[in-house]
Amino acid sequence: MKTKLINALKTTYILVLFSVFTVQAQQEFHVSPTASKNGKGTLSSPFNSIQTAQKAVAKVNGNMNENIIVYLHGGTYPLTTPLVFKEKDSGTNGYSITYKAYKEETPLLSGGEKVTNWEKVKGNIYKTQLNRDSKLRTLFVNGKRKQIAVTNDPVAAQGNWGEFKIQGNEPWALGAGKAIDGIKFLSDEVGSYNNPEDIELVQFNIWTEKILCAREVEKMGDTTVFKLQQPYGAIATTMGWAGAINYNQKFVIRNAFELLDTPGEFYFNRKTKELFYYSEGEDMNSAEVVAPLSDGLIQLKGTSNDSRIKNIRFEGITFSYDHWQLLDVEGSHGFAGIQSLGLAVKYVPGGNWHPTEYNSTNVPRGSIHIENAENIQIIRNRFEGISSAIAVNLVNDVKNCKVTGNYFNDLLGNAVNTGHPQHYKIGDGALFAKGVEGLCEFNKISNNYLRNVSLDFRQVEGITSFFVANTTIEHNDIAWTPYGAITCGWWWGNAGIPPSKVAGKNCIRYNKAGNTHQVLDDGGIIYLLGEQPGTRVEGNYLFNGPRCIYPDDGSAYLTITGNVIDNGRFKHWWVYFWNKRCHDNIVHENHVMTNLLVNNSESTLIGKTYNYFVERSFSGDALKIIKNAGIKKEYMDIIPESEPERIRIYPKSYELNHSIF
Repeated sequence: MKTKLINALKTTYILVLFSVFTVQAQQEFHVSPTASKNGKGTLSSPFNSIQTAQKAVAKVNGNMNENIIVYLHGGTYPLTTPLVFKEKDSGTNGYSITYKAYKEETPLLSGGEKVTNWEKVKGNIYKTQLNRDSKLRTLFVNGKRKQIAVTNDPVAAQGNWGEFKIQGNEPWALGAGKAIDGIKFLSDEVGSYNNPEDIELVQFNIWTEKILCAREVEKMGDTTVFKLQQPYGAIATTMGWAGAINYNQKFVIRNAFELLDTPGEFYFNRKTKELFYYSEGEDMNSAEVVAPLSDGLIQLKGTSNDSRIKNIRFEGITFSYDHWQLLDVEGSHGFAGIQSLGLAVKYVPGGNWHPTEYNSTNVPRGSIHIENAENIQIIRNRFEGISSAIAVNLVNDVKNCKVTGNYFNDLLGNAVNTGHPQHYKIGDGALFAKGVEGLCEFNKISNNYLRNVSLDFRQVEGITSFFVANTTIEHNDIAWTPYGAITCGWWWGNAGIPPSKVAGKNCIRYNKAGNTHQVLDDGGIIYLLGEQPGTRVEGNYLFNGPRCIYPDDGSAYLTITGNVIDNGRFKHWWVYFWNKRCHDNIVHENHVMTNLLVNNSESTLIGKTYNYFVERSFSGDALKIIKNAGIKKEYMDIIPESEPERIRIYPKSYELNHSIF
């Protein structure tokens, strides 16, 4: 009897060990960019591309009983087009597929091409051939972003020119009307240009930025007219509020060979396929020059709300050098937005986009673009030298996903977006962007480090979210943004349409953010918009912004508590409810340096506030909140020893804080 009991116990022990081993086991593949083409995916014989590994995974992931990990060894993985992952690439049965850096090695997913064979033109201007057809908006020399050729000073416009008629039946129009067709300048101040179709005009207006593209430049006496690419020019020049353009104020003019007059500038001539660079003293025979080529880096797209891509993780990878040509409407290009990432893509008669229920707006695709997805994790990666308007975009029907512990630096756009302005309603069948009908919820954006974001697309906050639910934005470290740091919500109280019922139960907590609004005005370090029942803003440490917490027009049902706000002495509002359409909010137990606030809302309770105006320094519970805010201990290694160098793609004189050119 004793022997049988011992044997039974041994059998049980073996089964337990086998069970533990089965849970912890994982199938492995290895990839190295320096491997031969016929690799077997093992450590000693790795695949030579991620695409090959992806195909190998798709053969074995149909009925998984263990995790699969694809180790990426160090080196550069070049992309000319984005990697595309579909449902067939998902982890199944609750198991995951991870694409991960091998040990301490550094894999780089690069959407750029190296540029060589430079020859001197004159002085420090060099040129080389570059075989591409698309506009080049970004160039990197020895790892540093360079500046597209630009006017040394903004140039004053002299009014608008011409008329562009809209019939109303165009796919990009929501009615008939007319728009301006060009913008006038003094000929003595702008000169002439051989390739006007490359030129961009930029104007900032309070909280918005417009990038308009030219199709033709024509001298007419003492004035020169920049005729706009249409129909995007019509869409961009007929917007209301701060979306409007002032045709008698100044514009930045850029991307012409005739403007190449300052070290660090470049210009690409698409007709002759010549790239010019004004050297800052680099040895162009040995310099590493990269021109972004791939239109994005990774796409993770399920087919529908009922068929999602699932259970994929990316970890320890550097993503760099992607390419974006601005918004494209019928072959015309530009960047014009209502606010933040809500960009205009349809002509609206009268310029009031609210009655369209935001179906006249869209958001750009991301460098990593995620739709119809669940349990996608972007963990401990580095995003550097990104040229898209969004680095990681969780845009439609994205659930239970994480963007955690990533380093974001040197981005033309923002770090992370979740949701879409068209989610004012969900699944009503009337949405403009095909397939944009799935709520983004239960996602977490945490412990990320953001510097030098929104370098060109300046009206975009560091982390953005629209109509989202059960979304957590926590423990992020954000500083030196041209506009705000974090935004959550959409819809305005004066919109003339009922409040959306979609958003709610979001958490913005334990973030460290400040030194915002370096270029544009309005907005807040944390900006909230619309009715969001159950949403909490708590435990954040905020500093040096014109409005630190700004629940804008129509914001309701928020709880704002336990934040520490260093708003200076007699300088900035720590909380700002600017009209009575904000209502039913609870604000209490916050610590402020100066109790300077605006509360014109209705039924909003502002309770106990701890004011440190006299002490001039925080103490007690405030210091505990400050210590807890920002990146948690287990991710502190992503913070560099010193602040990254500030990056500018415009001359410093263009950074006119809180002003209109």
